[in-house]
Amino acid sequence: MNWEHKIDMDMVRYIVLGIAVILILAILMFNPGWKITRYDRESIEVQVVEKEIRETDGQTLYLLYCQEEDGKESIFEINQDAIGERFNPADVYKQLRKEKYYKFRVAQKEEFDSQYPCICGAVKLIDGFSEPAKAEKK
Repeated sequence: MNWEHKIDMDMVRYIVLGIAVILILAILMFNPGWKITRYDRESIEVQVVEKEIRETDGQTLYLLYCQEEDGKESIFEINQDAIGERFNPADVYKQLRKEKYYKFRVAQKEEFDSQYPCICGAVKLIDGFSEPAKAEKK
């Protein structure tokens, strides 16, 4: 009789736990007050034309002035939050060279509360603009 009582109590616990999990999931899915903003990140190829370290409001900004294959010029920021914990902005800045070509992902400035669009994750050194990128723009 004792083991039957234990089985009944275990079953009641599992049922209560299952109901609790379903309620939590329902609240998370259907609560209109919680919004998760998803930002688009695009992968681009650029040539670094100039680099600058700028002090603004007590913050150090590591900036890259870049030119895309079509001649469009852009400024990108190397931000700690955007590049991740494995990298240091100062080290990444030092490793990137002027007149070299790179491929990286770009996040909107709002995503990381920065002043310029940010480089996200790893940066890949390339030999020049890729052929598919040239063909797509024509």
